[in-house]
Amino acid sequence: MTLADPALPYGLRDVKLTPINSDDSLGTSVDLPVSQTLSFSEAEEFEELRGDDRLVAIHGKGPTVNFDIEAGGISLEAWHVLTGGTLDNTGVTPSQTKSLLKNVSQSRPYFKIEGQSINDVDGDTHVVIYKAKVTDTLEGEFADGGFFITKCSGQGLGNEDGDLYKITWNETEAGITAGVNELQQVIVSATGGTYTITYSAQTTGNITAGTTTLAQITTLLEALSNIAPGDVALTGDISNYVIEFKGTLAATNVAQVTLTVGSLTGGSAAVATIRAGAPAS
Repeated sequence: MTLADPALPYGLRDVKLTPINSDDSLGTSVDLPVSQTLSFSEAEEFEELRGDDRLVAIHGKGPTVNFDIEAGGISLEAWHVLTGGTLDNTGVTPSQTKSLLKNVSQSRPYFKIEGQSINDVDGDTHVVIYKAKVTDTLEGEFADGGFFITKCSGQGLGNEDGDLYKITWNETEAGITAGVNELQQVIVSATGGTYTITYSAQTTGNITAGTTTLAQITTLLEALSNIAPGDVALTGDISNYVIEFKGTLAATNVAQVTLTVGSLTGGSAAVATIRAGAPAS
């Protein structure tokens, strides 16, 4: 069926949030689960020039987009994109813990929003707000007899290319194209000795338990022939850290790394995939 004007979007099928890095590159998209509302409006302030007892000219100061988001429950990954802070995953099933810590010194980040609504007759409609920031409250409420609802509002600005927002109408439903980076967690209980990390038959130099820093481990990984600089990012501490596969390995179900731990003392080390990578859908 060909596109027929007007489109009649109905409901809200999906919302994804994508963090914007300090160099304006995009990070890994995060799903906003149980999304209920994505409202948006274009706004602009205008300056008037008056003279000779009449209005001579009106000129805008540049358009922005005001948005409001509502979603059911708390997704800490989504809250991390919306408000910044430090997201921490510790332990493995059945003793895994996830937390989001926001410090007073941490400012709110920029992110991209994309929402999808299914059309009444054919296809779907998407809206993209290219560079958004929460500029009002990010809130929710624990209440007797009620589900927690995440709510926030803010403004969208033009990105580095000057793009503010985009509305797309697809004859065939397209879904939101967003991939997920793989996360692998390494937990080291040893108090001494060394271990190595092997990725797809390539092995790092020795890593000293309790001494080698995350920056040094990153350098060792990026020295492998199959991991380029920028392909991995490590977060956590030297006894419990997460490897995120980015760059050329982004949105890919990569091989799980293995550890050689024979020379460790006072404990051991283990690795687990806590989120498999997935390409854009």
